[in-house]
Amino acid sequence: MQVFLLDTGICRVPEYHMLRDGSSQIIDCHAVVALIEHPQRGWGLFDVGYSQAMLSATEHLPWSLYRRATPLRLSPALEVINQLPNYGLSAADIGWIVLSHAHADHVAALADFPQADLYLSATAFELVSQVQGINALRRGIIPSLFPQAWHQRLHLIHTFNDQPLFALGNSHDLFGDGLLRLVELPGHARGQIGMYVANQRPILLAADGAWHSRAIREQVLPHPITYLMIDDAKAMATTLARLSAFAQAYPEVLIVPCHCPEIYASEVAKA
Repeated sequence: MQVFLLDTGICRVPEYHMLRDGSSQIIDCHAVVALIEHPQRGWGLFDVGYSQAMLSATEHLPWSLYRRATPLRLSPALEVINQLPNYGLSAADIGWIVLSHAHADHVAALADFPQADLYLSATAFELVSQVQGINALRRGIIPSLFPQAWHQRLHLIHTFNDQPLFALGNSHDLFGDGLLRLVELPGHARGQIGMYVANQRPILLAADGAWHSRAIREQVLPHPITYLMIDDAKAMATTLARLSAFAQAYPEVLIVPCHCPEIYASEVAKA
């Protein structure tokens, strides 16, 4: 399989938001997605990241509060749809998309891929279907970013009964061939999932299971102020501990927290 990590834009936060023992230095949190070529299912994405739709969706209250809390630096050149020609691809070549969870920075570019099959945990979809207004915003969800009738091509992940991934628990074998296995990463967002890519260089796409690789190495939680926007602080700490145990047991696996500055520097900027 071919796997490429793409930067889709930046939000800016103090380091101590990501790591509670961090400094007040402002950090660029890149929203990284994965472009993957599956040998039978063709090209797909793990998350879609930012797009200019994010700016229009957060122009007015209450949604502009999102942009104030996490100031954005977005460029059309970084949108996935505009990076695909670098790989000889277009939007029509993207046949499937796995969404780790429903937060705006992970789904903003959905409208660019109207033909792709979508995969999302049933738990995450249930939340999206229920929340509105301020309650949605508090959970990081901006309903207008979901295209009309998007649910008609949505495949819900209800069960995780396949081969376990060590400390991460049972997986869901996405296409039944063991190459892409979904795992539950609860806490940060309801229904959040990660994806293990059984490539020559194995990769665990950890979404927001952690915000920084050092958080996994040293089990450093984010600042409690961020708990205002997360689903379950206790579950988040458990997920972080499980990621740490997995990392220690399988050091050959590249673990990708999608906003980690270390991952951006070593795997994206130098690619």
